[in-house]
Amino acid sequence: MPARGIGPGRPEAPPSASQGRSRPVFGIFALAFGVAFIAGGIHRFRSGRAFLASAHRVPGIVVGSHRVWRTDSHEYFPILRFRTLDGAEIETVGQTRGGSFEIFNLTGRQVVVLYDPDDPRKARMDTSSGRGLTGSVGLVIAGCVFLAIGLVMLAAAVT
Repeated sequence: MPARGIGPGRPEAPPSASQGRSRPVFGIFALAFGVAFIAGGIHRFRSGRAFLASAHRVPGIVVGSHRVWRTDSHEYFPILRFRTLDGAEIETVGQTRGGSFEIFNLTGRQVVVLYDPDDPRKARMDTSSGRGLTGSVGLVIAGCVFLAIGLVMLAAAVT
């Protein structure tokens, strides 16, 4: 009886139908994630620029931290105290997120605060993250990686 299977001198097994169909599906998902991440990064960058165009810059102090619990972790936001250009004393949770180490090290220190003159409770620290640059660049880079993976997977599925 002849030997069956794959090995030296034996024919290769044909690819299963499910193997050929899964590559394009995963490639399309990777492309979709890439486009979504890039769009999110561009939106975040543009909204950060819009905020900066109207924001007022004043000295302030980080008086504490505010922890927000997520499903499996938590994020920290600085509690900022500053005086507006109109003279109003404001204490608010800043919109600049950071790690616990970063925020705890800033507690008690003077920082530059950017705030919305129409709603001074919308305030951020004047950092690359506060200006919307860090998160937007990260999203665009992640989007480009997903886009590249999707294109490679689709090219492999076509050949």
